[in-house]
Amino acid sequence: MASFFLFIFFVTIIWFFVSRRSDKKNKGKTATKTWCILAISIISFIIVGNSSSEKDDSKYGSATTVNFASSSNKPDLPVAEEKLDSSTSSSTEVNSAQSSSSSSSSVQKAPQQYDFSKVEYGMTMDQVINAVGKQPTNRDNYALFYDDDDFDFTNDKLIGSSVKSVQNKIDAKIRAEQESAKKEQEDQDQLKSQAKYFGNRSVEYVQNHPAAYSSVQIENGMRYVYFVKKNSYLVRIDTNDGYTNVYSYDGNSQNQLGNTLYVGKTILNQPAKKYYYYYGK
Repeated sequence: MASFFLFIFFVTIIWFFVSRRSDKKNKGKTATKTWCILAISIISFIIVGNSSSEKDDSKYGSATTVNFASSSNKPDLPVAEEKLDSSTSSSTEVNSAQSSSSSSSSVQKAPQQYDFSKVEYGMTMDQVINAVGKQPTNRDNYALFYDDDDFDFTNDKLIGSSVKSVQNKIDAKIRAEQESAKKEQEDQDQLKSQAKYFGNRSVEYVQNHPAAYSSVQIENGMRYVYFVKKNSYLVRIDTNDGYTNVYSYDGNSQNQLGNTLYVGKTILNQPAKKYYYYYGK
């Protein structure tokens, strides 16, 4: 008889674990049917235990009985076991998440952020550092490095950078300087051409056009002024020794003349116009 219930015990206990796993997979919790299987398994185990106890009592005369579980505690055993499994699973998931987060943070370190918006073309190294607001991660005599970004210098003047926004400003500034220099050169060439024309006009012609050329006698000759544009004049000085010098003048209050633009012999009279007549055959 004991062997029969022992067989039932093994069959039902195996059935319980299989059914419990299926319930959790399909329903997410252990079904009542599964608890009933566990109860049958426990009852079979108790019967087997009582049978063994009775045999021992009859053989050795012992009145000791073994109680493995009471009927009132039967439902509590699997509940406690389920809570333990759930708690253990939850704790494992938390520890795994913490470990994963810690590992991710240690491997993927957030890159250092820098503000390069105030960096301008032509700044010195110290000015660039002050504009960024942070010390470079590396430097030498010709460059500053902020992690993977670099700033290049010539004679302590910023001329290039790997930072696209800064390089765009540098390119724009260089283009503006080149255009300004080109226009200045064109204006200078035009002014020289006008100075040559002014210097080659005869004294007679200049004095006959007072609206265009103002004149005044000076210590060693005559001075004539021609207005080109705002803050730009040509000053011609005809000296008593027969030479004409034409200078640039920006209208400063100290009457300081600029560069000499033309030097030549003074032409006193306007050359007579020559007329040529052609006679056909």
